Amino acid sequence: MPINRVFSVVALLATAFLPTQQVSAQAVPSKEPSSTHIFPAGGRRGTVVPVRIGTEAMPPNANLRFWGDGVRAAELLGDRVRARYEPSTRRPPRDADGAGANMSYPTEWASEFAIAADAPLGVAAWRATCGWGGTRVRPFLIGDLPEHIESESNSTPDRAERVTLPVTINGQIAGERDIDCFVFSASAGQTVIADMFAARIGSLLEPVFELYSADGRRLPAETHRVTDDNVLTFRVPAAGDYVLQIANVSFRGGPEFVYRMTLSNLPRVDTPVENLPHNALLTLPASIPGQFLTASDEDLFRFAAKKDELIAIECRPVSVAMPMVTIEDATGRPLAKASSVESVDRECSLEWRAPADGEYRLRLRDLQYGTRGGPEFAYRLSVHQAQPDFKFSIAADYVNVTQGSRSELDLTVKRFGGFTGPIELAIAGLPDGVSFEPPRIAENQTSLKLVLKAIDDTRPADTTLRISGKAMIANQPAERIANVYSLGDVPAAIANAVQLTVQHKPIFKLTCNEAYQYGHRGTVYPYAMQIERLGGFDGEIHLQLCERQVQDLDGIEVVETLIPPGVTEFKNRVYLPETMHASVQHHCRPYSQAWATFTDKWGQRQSMLSICDKRNMIRTMPTVVKLKSLNDHVAARPGTTVRCQLELDRTPNFNGAMELELIEPAARTGFTAERVRIEPGQTRAEVSVHIADSASCPPDLSLRFRAVGQLREDVIVISEAVVPVRIEP
Repeated sequence: MPINRVFSVVALLATAFLPTQQVSAQAVPSKEPSSTHIFPAGGRRGTVVPVRIGTEAMPPNANLRFWGDGVRAAELLGDRVRARYEPSTRRPPRDADGAGANMSYPTEWASEFAIAADAPLGVAAWRATCGWGGTRVRPFLIGDLPEHIESESNSTPDRAERVTLPVTINGQIAGERDIDCFVFSASAGQTVIADMFAARIGSLLEPVFELYSADGRRLPAETHRVTDDNVLTFRVPAAGDYVLQIANVSFRGGPEFVYRMTLSNLPRVDTPVENLPHNALLTLPASIPGQFLTASDEDLFRFAAKKDELIAIECRPVSVAMPMVTIEDATGRPLAKASSVESVDRECSLEWRAPADGEYRLRLRDLQYGTRGGPEFAYRLSVHQAQPDFKFSIAADYVNVTQGSRSELDLTVKRFGGFTGPIELAIAGLPDGVSFEPPRIAENQTSLKLVLKAIDDTRPADTTLRISGKAMIANQPAERIANVYSLGDVPAAIANAVQLTVQHKPIFKLTCNEAYQYGHRGTVYPYAMQIERLGGFDGEIHLQLCERQVQDLDGIEVVETLIPPGVTEFKNRVYLPETMHASVQHHCRPYSQAWATFTDKWGQRQSMLSICDKRNMIRTMPTVVKLKSLNDHVAARPGTTVRCQLELDRTPNFNGAMELELIEPAARTGFTAERVRIEPGQTRAEVSVHIADSASCPPDLSLRFRAVGQLREDVIVISEAVVPVRIEP
């Protein structure tokens, strides 16, 4: 049970420090708000879909921006949600000073999407914004099949959730080593297809499929790739039940490891690709689809060119292919080559000038030639006389700029057919008070930083920007719209657009003395912190644990605290669990964050968040007391009362009273117990737990007790014990 559910603490207005030891600073986590996921990642037409939206560094009451015909959503994110996930295996944390120690703990918010029965199939999109900025655009898929939302625990075949084909399954690999299992029935001879959406919706999940028969035998299946996702095809050998297991290849997990999978017995529709005969002669201009059907497959084409003729060759991967193109003379001598790995968009392209009249050859291979091939290794080849032209792209589909500040967008230019001229830039949708520079791309320039600047008095707002460039090509004006990278497809309304959020200036800053202090494991330690209030803001502030950390927290929590109006110095309550791995992580150094709401000068209600620029540095010492069970187990059944014997193992450092209570299972599930007070110096107590007739008693049931006392005036001590329960018939 999270410590915040036990304590409701108002910040203490004291400033005393324990002896400290100064430490060197460490990089602060990114302060920009971000989104991590939406779950489920889509819904069926004609339904209302409750969703959980994951964010980091985003305060409550954030705006929800949504694009999609036939879909309605609330304008604000709802309450914070604490979903039940498959617990991760208890294991030592990574070294806080080692590589890859950074951790993320996203917050989930409730919302609801109403999808009309006639909503277009395909993709809608959303982003979250607040006074401190906005997030990137993420997809929400609209389907027409029945939907299944996984529920834990389904991590073993005997707990597999039954689904009926065809169905769209929505799941999360939410814990380390979490596995999702689904069982379905199929008839002999049927072809079952599992089409996974993970990378295509921006998920961190790298899914692994495994298919089993009802008796536990692993079965072979054909796997194809669609972009960076897998599609599994299985021909059913005999009528019966089959179990599909889904896991993450790296055994990492979290709520942001989302997937959406269509499981059907419908025939797979592949776009037919007819390769031209080997060594075919092309008539320019030519556009050719092709595939590397085997690991040793390569395609060869011929074309004619005149001396000094400039030829443009583009080979675009359709799925997982990574093509390489080599131009050869008639004897096979290489003249020029290009590879898709040289381009951020994986498009293999080159311009080549023929050294003489004659016939030349194009040799196409995949980068994985000799190791991989298949129908998903598809490409489209274009060969034509090069014409002067240009196109440019932007890697991010969103940008935040603070009042009185500036932000940058990276812009990349591709020039063709010898075009080297300047390009005049324009941005449609800029709000008042926001300008950009430079106004043009210089001659022959291929990249630049596009700077957006907001004056001090710019009104905070969200807007959609479209960036275009104009140039004179062959004495004729030409205009091109910037290509903007997004997570998969997006609705036409925001395709190739950048979402701008004008951020309000900070209204407060959070800081502390980054120096080691000392606290016992199994206590809530008061760490002195300070607030700098800015721009006349004097309202209340809510303190909480930062969702971005530079170490595995190993159970460390921050008690959520309300800081009253006007207060600038307070104590942050840091919970140091007694279960910390002292041999690996003998110190804790969490970042905290705080949020507040206010009305800006334009009458807009704003929510702002600030991440502390320093860590709470606490070296941990041994526990001062340990709660233990004197029962190996207790026998129970619904409608009875069980008596649990508990003992405090005290050290000389703690002799005070403690309040003992049952914290799990929750009272709403039918388990109740009166609190018991253990007096100073006393070590034993008995707690009577009543189990209602309607109580649910799973086979792995345990009772968890928590004892809470006062070590000294400003330090709370906590210890927990678990009593296994054996259910009697």
